[in-house]
Amino acid sequence: MAERRFFSPHETVQGQVCIDGDEFHHIVHVMRCRAGDELEIVNGRGRLARGRIAVVTGRALRVDIQHAEEFPRPAPRVFIAPSLTKGHAMNWLIEKLCEMGVDEVRPLLCQRTDVAWSPSQLRRWEKMASQALKVNRRYWLTRILPPVSPAALIADCAGLPAKILLDIAGTHRLERPAAYPVLAAVGPPGDFSEAEKELFLAGGFLPVLVNDAILKTETAALAVAAILKND
Repeated sequence: MAERRFFSPHETVQGQVCIDGDEFHHIVHVMRCRAGDELEIVNGRGRLARGRIAVVTGRALRVDIQHAEEFPRPAPRVFIAPSLTKGHAMNWLIEKLCEMGVDEVRPLLCQRTDVAWSPSQLRRWEKMASQALKVNRRYWLTRILPPVSPAALIADCAGLPAKILLDIAGTHRLERPAAYPVLAAVGPPGDFSEAEKELFLAGGFLPVLVNDAILKTETAALAVAAILKND
């Protein structure tokens, strides 16, 4: 089995798959792969293919597929909704949540969120999700949604069986829920406002705490994901 795994969203055409863009650059100029080398390729939609590089051009390469497997999408289990944080911290958080195999990341724009965002950030996060497939050995991309308000999140996820609100004033320690999927909301620096907390409680969220320390948003989100993803 080939040990090197790469990502390509392209469909197989006549037994070949094309790899271009940044992934092509990484394969050819960083990994220095050449025609005849074996690769594993995932497409983020449940397909794993193994093959050999057939042709390398100036901007793309084609892989002859020798074997392919299809993996059904697993039932969604863990959704994390962290407040947006500044620059590198948010990018790092998204990267790590994807590596951990969280099913969905739903960033929040809270009253105390002091960070703007743009569609280009979402594209960058989606790229991080695709790169994570090469690390975590999964077959389906983590879905990353555009940032929304707490009210919009609550309305959109009203039917979920388990919803938790990370709250330092909570009386319950975070535990794995009895039912999945589960959604966890994590506030910004300074925490959710009281009005936002009331909205979450009215929406059926259970206030919980990880420990008795006040954690950064990114630390808290990863701690929550680790507990909820502990199969």
